[in-house]
Amino acid sequence: MRDRQFVFVGNRRFVLEEMCATGVNLKKVFVVANTHLERDLKNGFLSLPCHYIIINNKQELLYHLSAMSFDILVSNGCPYILPISQMPVAKYVNIHPSCLPDLRGVDPVIGAILFEKNSGATCHIMDDGVDTGDIISQVSIPYNENLDVTTLYQLSFCAEKQAFRDALLLKFQAQYAQKSRDSDIYYSRKPEDRVITFKEENNFILRKIKAFNNRTQGCLFLVNNKNYIVFRAEILTNCFLTDYMQKFMEGIVAFSYENSILFKKDNEILRFSDISFNNNPAILVGDKIFEVQL
Repeated sequence: MRDRQFVFVGNRRFVLEEMCATGVNLKKVFVVANTHLERDLKNGFLSLPCHYIIINNKQELLYHLSAMSFDILVSNGCPYILPISQMPVAKYVNIHPSCLPDLRGVDPVIGAILFEKNSGATCHIMDDGVDTGDIISQVSIPYNENLDVTTLYQLSFCAEKQAFRDALLLKFQAQYAQKSRDSDIYYSRKPEDRVITFKEENNFILRKIKAFNNRTQGCLFLVNNKNYIVFRAEILTNCFLTDYMQKFMEGIVAFSYENSILFKKDNEILRFSDISFNNNPAILVGDKIFEVQL
């Protein structure tokens, strides 16, 4: 497809890297402002065979696209819903980091951890809907409880590159329509999703922390009316520790060390580690982090 002219629109570099590596005729790159892709380009992490344009809003993007001709537009992390039926005649494809139709939405990688879902990447035809077009190629990443969001993001980037390569071999021809299932979900994160109330089941608390453990996020929890952020958690099992913990009520801190705390909840011992204190006082042995629900 070297005679076809490609345009890229997005916020991350990995599919764009693959486009450069495969030697497609890349005519123009539109970079979403204030994203990892903009920073990577400015820091010299990626060399492009064409000029790129920083896009600050949807209107800017539509203006540029309406003034040029191209054959295939590849979207990867474009935050704008494009009016495909009103745009210049071309093929429009999107690469989404999930196995559509499951995990539509802005934050499918986080959703995969939270809700124990398989993840991956899908290259699909763009239509006037959101992540609804016919599927060209798909790469699956099976769910595993050992995965946290930072690792899954890296795997998703690899899957997106593979989905592009597969779609290129298929000449971006749709293979089948999306078929929704009752188990499919839509996920875009909300601020409260990062908050631990301690009303959750223990395993869901662990998944929450795994789902938000990148350094710009973390999960919030409250001690003595102060907000703390936790990035790691696990359930501990040790007979000596279990015996020692008998003297502590649930919700009471039994150990505090190395930015970590141990406490009991629902007859299990939890360790929160890699805690950010945000200039708050240290969490002390004997502090109460939640009330026992009777």
